[in-house]
Amino acid sequence: MRPTVIIVVNGILNNPSDQQSFTDEMTSVLNRRTPAGVKVEKFEYFCSAVFRWLGQRKRAAELARRVLQYANEGWRVVMIGHSNGCDLIARVLLMGVKIDSCHLFAPATDEGHFAIAIGQRLVRRIHIYGSPDDRALSAATWSQRLFGWLGLGYGSMGLRGPAFAASFANVFDHSIPGYGHSTWFKPGAHFQGTVDMILANDLTDLEGLAA
Repeated sequence: MRPTVIIVVNGILNNPSDQQSFTDEMTSVLNRRTPAGVKVEKFEYFCSAVFRWLGQRKRAAELARRVLQYANEGWRVVMIGHSNGCDLIARVLLMGVKIDSCHLFAPATDEGHFAIAIGQRLVRRIHIYGSPDDRALSAATWSQRLFGWLGLGYGSMGLRGPAFAASFANVFDHSIPGYGHSTWFKPGAHFQGTVDMILANDLTDLEGLAA
């Protein structure tokens, strides 16, 4: 089996200096719980909700550069994104960069981008962790309707995980009703449950590769 790298990408309003952020905690626990052949690293950035669009292309290009450093040397690339981090992953794929799989938490992006990536065989497996009760993504739906024509709106893919997964054999929905935008990463049982799901789903992916 090829060596694997897992790249963890945060959403908006993340403070890269916060040592207990989602990216830091996820990177730390996965480094402890994955086999020796797996490396985990984080891709962190800061942007506000209003000015996200200003640096989005540049962030996506830098993330693509990071992915290609591994992919070009034969690594299996797995990506984990939260909210706007999922939009960055989508943009990387639309650049023609191939990855093995991705885990999308409360994805604030357009599922149409991932449909294109699937059609072009740029990603082998997609796992969606959303919720129909995500208020932030409900607000994102309105932002897209009002400001999408200016390129300023947010996507709301996380609200429609089951419908999107039903359209593709390699998309799997793990949405949980009642969850909010960041419930997945609340310290304690929620966070541990999220880690357990990622590891279980990625193990299934590996078994599929070996079959």
